[in-house]
Amino acid sequence: MRQSFRRLLLVPLLTAGILLSGASPAFAASAASVLALTATPNPSGNYVALNWTNSDKSQPYSYMLYSKSAHESTFQSIPSKEHVKVLNIYPDKQTDTWGASGTVSFMSAIDGKSYTLLKSASLKMWMEAANSDNSHGYGKGFIFVDAVSFTDFNANPSIYLKDSSGSYKYDVVFFGAWDGYSNEDLSASTETAVEAYANTGRGLLIGHDTASCAPEFMHTNFSRLAEKYAHLYALGGLSQYPAYGYNQVTIKKKGLLTNYPWAIGDVGTILNTPMSHSYGQFAMGDIWMTYPRNSWSSSPEINTYNGHSGTNNFYLTTWNNVAMIQTGHSNCAATPDEQKVLANTLFYLAQITTDTSWNDHKGQDLDAPDEPDISSVTHNSDRTQYTVNYSSQDNATGYQYYVEATGQNDGAKYDSPVISTSLKTGMKGYSIVVDNSPDTVPDGSITTTSDSFTFSRPSGSSFYIHIAAVDNAGNISSVTHYSVDELVSITHPVSVSYAIDPNSNTPFTAPDIPIINHSTFPVRVSVAGLKATSGIGDASPTAYSDWNSLTTVQTGNGIALGVEISKAAGPGWTAIDRGTPVYTGDLASEVPLGTLGANGASGNLALTAKFGLAWAKATNVSHELTLNFTITD
Repeated sequence: MRQSFRRLLLVPLLTAGILLSGASPAFAASAASVLALTATPNPSGNYVALNWTNSDKSQPYSYMLYSKSAHESTFQSIPSKEHVKVLNIYPDKQTDTWGASGTVSFMSAIDGKSYTLLKSASLKMWMEAANSDNSHGYGKGFIFVDAVSFTDFNANPSIYLKDSSGSYKYDVVFFGAWDGYSNEDLSASTETAVEAYANTGRGLLIGHDTASCAPEFMHTNFSRLAEKYAHLYALGGLSQYPAYGYNQVTIKKKGLLTNYPWAIGDVGTILNTPMSHSYGQFAMGDIWMTYPRNSWSSSPEINTYNGHSGTNNFYLTTWNNVAMIQTGHSNCAATPDEQKVLANTLFYLAQITTDTSWNDHKGQDLDAPDEPDISSVTHNSDRTQYTVNYSSQDNATGYQYYVEATGQNDGAKYDSPVISTSLKTGMKGYSIVVDNSPDTVPDGSITTTSDSFTFSRPSGSSFYIHIAAVDNAGNISSVTHYSVDELVSITHPVSVSYAIDPNSNTPFTAPDIPIINHSTFPVRVSVAGLKATSGIGDASPTAYSDWNSLTTVQTGNGIALGVEISKAAGPGWTAIDRGTPVYTGDLASEVPLGTLGANGASGNLALTAKFGLAWAKATNVSHELTLNFTITD
């Protein structure tokens, strides 16, 4: 594995008598010009098609691809192989407390041969033996596994890693899987050999308890290797990085490792695995899966160590072409979920190719659409059917790529220029729930592909509409929650005082009556009743032609009290149904005054009266005004 920055290896041109410096811009431009990369989004397949050309024909080249999404800060190497050859180095010590035991027998669907292996070498069976999910095994016919015991490998790693010509034979090396890794550690020379292998960019996967310096086993060389290449701490042991584990794992990151070649779920999906745990590791790389809680110990999750962000709660972490997975604690009692995760991880780590094209399934649409915007909610005349209108748009995920060429004769390396692209799969539809709960989250299943949805009104006076947008990659937006409240909510004074002063130039005075509509819909305000209740009776406004000349008896017989929309009506009236006062005599039926808008709209009513001025004594008079508020269409 190499660092994520781009490199340029300059070779002295001794035959020409010229020694080029490592900062030569002229050589950098020349090297970049021979290697050209293109990236073409494929929305229907949800991948980016990469193609590159190399005009340097002086020697054969191998290639590694590097990618960085808009959500990542660092370039990392990515998969580039369709078929993956794996060397499984399984622990085989059987005399220790942690010793491997038992065997597995199976027939490979790849070569049709029968195998009996130590149970700790079960990876070949998992990847190649037919099962109920796939007739070619969990490797789907893409992954081919050779198995070698750790004892044999540790004695002479080169004869297993390389062929007779000295070329590496495998795309990925996996150390695993058994609890404690049978208490076996790399020798110093084997560590060097594995490091040289990883330095080429080939995949390295280490399993449970390999990189661990626990009191009961000190895997110093494994831990040193992991610290250098897997972007984690391990040499400090349990006292620095407490154990964390459970018998399930939660997907925390979406990408190739969660959906290719097996689609195992979106972020938040719970996978069933045997009990496993971290054991003295602190991961700072990409965390793909974590444990939903810690049943292994009482230790808390830690998220910072030595000034670095990371976690001791991880089941699977990757960094470039190296990964650590906690498979192994169960002594190879792997569930289907765990075997699928392993297959995806092995595929992910195969990162060197001699081809000049690759469909990057790691380059996926990872960005959800915008949260839906609800523009209107309408209904039919009897309010049994409602229609909600809304809109959203999908968002693209941006990527940057470059390809690195390595000369197979002299090891010279150079990179292509960085190119950019973006991938957007487009809107698939909307997931909608209508219910009586304020915070329901739709499950992502498509309710409709239209930008409107008609539904039957639920029971109750109010309900909620919940809408999430979904794109063709299965990304789900944030949820829009919309309250439809059919409870009429109005505030107004309980009583107002009016006065008649025959000695004043304005003998009748009364304050306006403010009406505020707190409902989420417009409300029509009507007069349903108006009558005297004490002190004096009601009179028709047309009972006298000249109210100012009434006698004392006539004055005491009654007044005509009316109500109307105030001349200072207020901004909330959206319609005026009646422009003249409503008196008692007008109330053969309910009389609409006007319509108030929704959501806090306010408007004023005014009292008016016709009355005589010949009062014999002070009189207390009261009236009852009944208003009716109805929902408008």
